[in-house]
Amino acid sequence: MKIDRRDFIKYSVLSMSAAALLSPEAAMSVHHSNRNVAPGEGIFMKPSGKEAYIADHPLSWWINQFQLPLHIYSAPAIRRNVRAFKQVFKTLYPKGHIRFAAKACAHPAIFKIVIREGAGIDVASYYETQCALESGAPPGQLDLNGNCKEDFLIAKAIQTDMMIVADSIEEFQVVSQIAKQMGKRPRVVMRISGFELGHVTAEAIFTAGKWTKFGASLEDIPDFLKTLDRHPHIHLLGFHTHIGSQIADLEPYLAVLGKMIELGHLLKETGRDCEIINIGGGFPLSYVSSEEWNRFMERIKEGYFAAQKGDPSRIFIWHNRTGGFETGPDGRLDASQWNDEKFYTPYPKEKMVEAILKGKVKVHGESLNSIEALKAMGEPSLVIEPGRSLIGDSAVTLARVSQVRRIERWHNLLTLEMGVTSFGAALVYMPLHHWEIINDYDRKDSEPFEAFVAGNLCFSGDMLAKYKISLQRKPIRGDIVLIRDTGSYGPQFFASNANSFPRPARILVDADGKLKVMKRRDTYEEIFSL
Repeated sequence: MKIDRRDFIKYSVLSMSAAALLSPEAAMSVHHSNRNVAPGEGIFMKPSGKEAYIADHPLSWWINQFQLPLHIYSAPAIRRNVRAFKQVFKTLYPKGHIRFAAKACAHPAIFKIVIREGAGIDVASYYETQCALESGAPPGQLDLNGNCKEDFLIAKAIQTDMMIVADSIEEFQVVSQIAKQMGKRPRVVMRISGFELGHVTAEAIFTAGKWTKFGASLEDIPDFLKTLDRHPHIHLLGFHTHIGSQIADLEPYLAVLGKMIELGHLLKETGRDCEIINIGGGFPLSYVSSEEWNRFMERIKEGYFAAQKGDPSRIFIWHNRTGGFETGPDGRLDASQWNDEKFYTPYPKEKMVEAILKGKVKVHGESLNSIEALKAMGEPSLVIEPGRSLIGDSAVTLARVSQVRRIERWHNLLTLEMGVTSFGAALVYMPLHHWEIINDYDRKDSEPFEAFVAGNLCFSGDMLAKYKISLQRKPIRGDIVLIRDTGSYGPQFFASNANSFPRPARILVDADGKLKVMKRRDTYEEIFSL
C-alpha cells in the first residue's frame, strides 16, 4: 500500500484554527547581536493578519508545497555577506581575495551567487569541482583543497590551472610527479598545521593543531623548503592554513598570521617570492547576544553544581554534562575557562577579517601592524575561505512537533519530526540557536517553556538540542518550530536516509520572490533506488 504523506499534512494544516496561525510580528524583533541584517530581513519574515508568512508565502503554503521538515534560504542574505567581506578588503587591503568554502553548502545556485559577487570557490571533491566549473567559476579562482585528493582530480586541477592546496609534503610530491608527467607547472600553496593555539573551538572542528589529519607540520617546513629545487614542475606560491570553524577570538588568527608571514620570509630566502598567504575561514557568527551567551554558560554551571548537591531539577545540559567546562582529576568542575565552541563573538563574520587587518602580529619576535607586516614581505595576496560566515545566517529550518513529555521527573523533552541528519551540527558539537514556535506565535505562557529536543531517529544520539531551549509557550502536537541561522553544514553535510526517512527539501528564495528548489524531498523510489 502506497502512503501519500501529503494527505496527512494537508489535513493537519487545514484542521488548524485561524487562531493557530497568527502573525509572528514579534519574531521580527528578535535580537541578534552584531548582525548586519535588519531583524527578520535575512529570512523574509513578514507579518500578516492571520498567518505567518515567509518570503511572501503563508506557512500553510510552504507545508503543502514542500512538506516538513524544510530548509529555506535567502539569496539576498548571502549576497550581503559576500559584499561585506569584499568591502573590508577594498578599504584595508585591496589584494584580498575570497574563496567560498563549498563544503558549507555546495550547490550550483549558491555557487552562482558567490561567483557573480566576485568570489572564487574552495572545493574538495570532484563533484564540487565540476559543480563550480559548470556554475561559471573561472578555474583560476578555484582552490582545490582537502586531505585525500585522487590522482585524476589532481590532474584535472593541473589541466585547468586551478590552485592546488597541497595538504602534506607527501601530497606535494604526488602533485610534482603528476605535473612532470603532464609537462605542466601548476600553482601550489602548502597547507600548514601544528600551531599551539590552545582551546579555540570544538575539538571536532579544530583543524590546525598538532593532532589533526590536515596540513604539514609547521616544524617540518624549513627542511621541506630546502627540497624545492628538486620540484621544478611546481610553482610554490605560498602557504595556507585553516584554524577551524567558528573561531570566535581574534588572538588565534593573529598568532597564525604572524607564523605564516615568517614562513613567507623563509620562502623568500630560497629565492622565491611568497605571493599568497591563505588564512582559511572559520570566521564566526554570533548566534546569540553577549548576555545570552554568558547566561548559557552560567546555567550549565548552576545546573551541574545543583545536581552535585542533590537537586537535579536545575540540570541544563543533557545527562548533566559539563559542556565546554572541564573536570579535574578529582571530578570537580573547572568553571574558569570554556574549552569548546563559542556562539557569541565581538567579531562576527567580516568584522573578524577587519580586526585581523587592524591588529598586530608577531614576526620573528617583533610586534607589527598586520598590514605593515604583509607589505614588508612583499604584499602577497591575502586569501580567505569563509563558509559558515557567508551562508550560516541565510536560512531557517521548519519542523513539526511530535511529542512533549517529561523525563527524569524534572525535565521536559520535546520530540520533532526531524532527525539529527537534517540538523547535522548537533552531531558534532552543541549548537546554540534561537528556536521559536512559528504558528500561533502571539500566544505566550506566563513563563517560557524549556526543554531538551530529540529527533525521530532510532538511536540515542539523535538529540537536536542537548541544552534546554526556550520557547514562548508549551508546544502541542502539530505545532511548527522554526530554528534560525541553519544555513551552513547542518541541512546537507550529514544528510542521509537513516530509518528510511526522506531527506527534506531545501529551497532558495531570491529578492524578487523566485524560488529555486536546491533539493527536492526524497521519494520512496529514490530512497530504495527502485
